[in-house]
Amino acid sequence: NPDFESLFKDLELDVCINASGNGSVPVSLKEPLHDFNLNVVNTIKILEAIRINNPKCRFVNLSSAAVYGNPKILPIKENSSLTPLSPYGYHKFYAEQICKEYYYLHNIEVINLRLFSVYGEHLKKQLFWDLYQKSKKAKNEVELYGTGNETRDFIYIKDLVKAINLVIQNCSFNGDAVNIASGIESPIKKVAKIFMTEVNPDLKIKFNNLVKQGDPLYWKADISYLQSLGYKNDYSVEIGLKNVVKWMKEKL
Repeated sequence: NPDFESLFKDLELDVCINASGNGSVPVSLKEPLHDFNLNVVNTIKILEAIRINNPKCRFVNLSSAAVYGNPKILPIKENSSLTPLSPYGYHKFYAEQICKEYYYLHNIEVINLRLFSVYGEHLKKQLFWDLYQKSKKAKNEVELYGTGNETRDFIYIKDLVKAINLVIQNCSFNGDAVNIASGIESPIKKVAKIFMTEVNPDLKIKFNNLVKQGDPLYWKADISYLQSLGYKNDYSVEIGLKNVVKWMKEKL
């Protein structure tokens, strides 16, 4: 039950970036109410605190590509249909609608950023974290879900921060959504091999051909709008993963 009121009452803020909430699809499937409270209820609590205490504060809502579900056409545009596959995806969609509500009904400047597959140092969950944990226990091979042909659009954390800054500097905060990604479709088997080559090249990767509930099959974002703001990728997945593995080996 966080107290957002005092934060916006005591500080005259220009921009609030909402990076809070549950970021796990599996957790949302096991505890949908918990996910709803973190991703939906807390979003409206923050917006209400802004409306009452700091109405000139602009609001950046970090949404997710999970709102798209399994798209029929790639690359995914901001106006593509929204068909979530998990409570997490639905709740991110609800939070986007709440942001629009506060823009249209209360004149709070808001924008929704649909983050695709973010990775980088300090992230202790998702694909590369799981791979690293499994590699420490494995003798010959590590197992992953799927076939390996599933794709994601990976964006490195430093590129993400740059993208957010470009949005703050250049966008109209009118309730719309913006894709935040690299615009590059990468097969899971490819990035897993790059990562494992850095961690332990002697280990093989085995795919179990099982689809995890809530996981989409193929993702590639259309980032034309983001590029029109001056965005370009500074980090390839090869360089980004080298940095991630370096951090893991040094700090963990």
